[in-house]
Amino acid sequence: MKKLVAVTAIVSGVLLLLVPRYILPVCEYLGHPKMHCSDTAHAEYAVGVLLIVLGGMAAFLQSRGLALVCAAISDVLYIVAFLLPDKFGYCHSTQMPCNYGMVPGVRFVAIVSAIIMSIALIGLVKSYRKKGNS
Repeated sequence: MKKLVAVTAIVSGVLLLLVPRYILPVCEYLGHPKMHCSDTAHAEYAVGVLLIVLGGMAAFLQSRGLALVCAAISDVLYIVAFLLPDKFGYCHSTQMPCNYGMVPGVRFVAIVSAIIMSIALIGLVKSYRKKGNS
């Protein structure tokens, strides 16, 4: 389960870095002026970096307890990533690329990753209870 936590956090962190800039870029990167969606993209970058750090910690630390903490924090960060477009704002016009691309893409990554991480978290809790803490 530690590997699942690490891989999920790192892959989703990389996706949160790539989606707003390269895969489904925000308006700013497609020639439009800087808008609220650019601020949302920058906030998503920060969440992505934090997820990569947590994934690295889960991969290299030996304690299952710390992996459990990393998984729980990752789940909180997925909720934050899902809510960031509403907090920072994005273009609500259906003609703008952030509306039809970046926001749904980021939310899809956050939802799928949160589901996978929750499964890993449940597995870690069961393993932690069964084998004791070490």
